[in-house]
Amino acid sequence: MRNRGPILAATLALAALQLSCAAGVGLTPLQQSEPAARAGLRPEYRLFYDALGDYGDWILIEPYGYVFRPVVNPLVFRPYQDGFWVPSDVYGWVWISAEPFGWATYHYGQWLFDRFQGWVWIPGIEWAPAWVSWEYTDDYIGWAPRLAPGSAPGAIPGGPFVWVPLGELPATDLRTRVRTAPQLADRLGAPKPIENLAEHDGVRFNRGPELELVERASGPLTKVRIEDVVTPTPPGLRGPRERAPGIGAREPAKPPDLIEQTRKAAEEAAREARAIAARKGPAPATLPVVRPMFQAPPKPAPRREPPAGKAAPADTTK
Repeated sequence: MRNRGPILAATLALAALQLSCAAGVGLTPLQQSEPAARAGLRPEYRLFYDALGDYGDWILIEPYGYVFRPVVNPLVFRPYQDGFWVPSDVYGWVWISAEPFGWATYHYGQWLFDRFQGWVWIPGIEWAPAWVSWEYTDDYIGWAPRLAPGSAPGAIPGGPFVWVPLGELPATDLRTRVRTAPQLADRLGAPKPIENLAEHDGVRFNRGPELELVERASGPLTKVRIEDVVTPTPPGLRGPRERAPGIGAREPAKPPDLIEQTRKAAEEAAREARAIAARKGPAPATLPVVRPMFQAPPKPAPRREPPAGKAAPADTTK
């Protein structure tokens, strides 16, 4: 049998030479693919992935897909607790969050309480002043996140609702005042739902209690003006409350600095909310709300119909 050692050695040397030459002409290695969680989100939800990365992680919970789990103390955290309510003309009661992820998790999407993961947030693109259910009794008013289907309300420690005395709803240090139903026990009374529904920009939401109901216990209140702090919509973009492309659609291009603008605006708004709560004073006349915009999907070309009374031309390609 012929000795193939020298031939094999020469072949390996030639291959090594070709690789070194390829490196010399500027070939680059393959780029690492994007994270599975980001790739698994609908294209219009990836803004949330990019902007919320410093405040939690994305985990897979079926059948919901990838959901956001904030980095918080799971023993004490519950949605719509670290912040305060302000009355407004257009939206009714608006939640002002003191958490840097709150611009997203309290105004878009839904919350889910998972028995193993605790509170997680499912993204959505319709903005509302808050996605909550409201209830009241003679002396107390309460709210709870609108839970995603499949949630386990009975597993939530203290139940889904938190309560404050009716006159304390406008308090900016609300976090120190809320109580759960078990903590109030018989003092709570029999809760009744508040269905003060409204529609704005095509989105239906609950405005919460009528101002007069709260003012009977708190005294006169001043409505707050809500001000967007993210830059105006660039050409070709649309508001987040409009219809979005489906899964598998091409990801919308974002302005280069939109992610950073959103993150900085959210952190600044949360700092301001914490400062207001620390002062325990009334809310200012104007408060910022972070509402980034999403790019509209391309519209399909209109279908051409034949003139009335005339048949379409025959297909001659068959």
